[in-house]
Amino acid sequence: MQHEHTEHVAAPPDAVYAAIADVSNLPRFVPQMTSARAADDGRVEVDARYEGREQHGEASFSTNDAERRIEWGAASGYRGWMKVDPDGEGSRLTLFLETRHSDESDHDIAATLDAIRMLVESEV
Repeated sequence: MQHEHTEHVAAPPDAVYAAIADVSNLPRFVPQMTSARAADDGRVEVDARYEGREQHGEASFSTNDAERRIEWGAASGYRGWMKVDPDGEGSRLTLFLETRHSDESDHDIAATLDAIRMLVESEV
């Protein structure tokens, strides 16, 4: 299942990119995630709560500063990317997500983008 959403953020592209590229910020805008830590070899370790259960996992996480883009992927088939582009006085944030299951709703993805927008706009 594939999802793609775009949202305007009233903040400079570099500020938006800095927020999404910082692994420690992930739990601030991914609703199920309770913690995230950078690991070796472009990986991130995450703790999350799904359906009342604590889960620990690992995913790839890479940043491309020149394109203001991050990418991630997990063995479970959960993968995606986010990209920041200039948009008038602010930024355009695009989120693409692909999952094997239909458990991610468009509402959840829109909520993630909204959380990123609020996080970045509150700090600018």
